[in-house]
Amino acid sequence: MNTKIITGIAVVIALLVVGWWYWTYLAPRALAPTQEMATTTEEGSVNEVANTTDAFKAKLAGDWRSKDDAKFTRQFSADGTVVDRYQGNDDATVTGEWSIVADPSKEAIPLPVVKDAKIVKIEFPEEALYFAVNGLTETDLSMIYLTGNGTLEFSRVR
Repeated sequence: MNTKIITGIAVVIALLVVGWWYWTYLAPRALAPTQEMATTTEEGSVNEVANTTDAFKAKLAGDWRSKDDAKFTRQFSADGTVVDRYQGNDDATVTGEWSIVADPSKEAIPLPVVKDAKIVKIEFPEEALYFAVNGLTETDLSMIYLTGNGTLEFSRVR
C-alpha cells in the first residue's frame, strides 16, 4: 500500500474519533434546551426551593436515602460537608463538600438554567457534581443531575 492511502485512512479514523467524542460529550450540553418549571407558587416563584439561602441550607441538612436504591444515602451537614454511603460497602463511602452556586456562569463548566432552583455543587476529591434542587420538603428531596442524566429522588432519614 501506498503511504498516502495509509495516511488518509489514519486521518479519517482520527476525525471520526474526534467527531464521536464531540457529539457524545460536548454537543448534548451545548444543544440542551433551557429547563423551566411549569407551575408557580403564590410568591411568583416556580417552586418552593427558591427561598432564602439560609433557610434552604437548614432544610437540606440531614440524612437522605435514595428512593431508587435503598442502600445509597447522602448526608448534607450544615457545615458544608457531604457524605455519600453505600450500605454493605465501606469502600464506597466518600466525603466531600457542598455549596450553593450563586452564579452558574462563573463555574468551570456550562450549566443549564433551571428557573428559581438552587444549584448545589458537590465536590468530591475526584470530581465535582452539579445538581438543581427542584423539590425540597421536610420529607422529600428531588435533584436534577446537571452534569449527567436523570433525577435523584430521596426521602429524609433524619
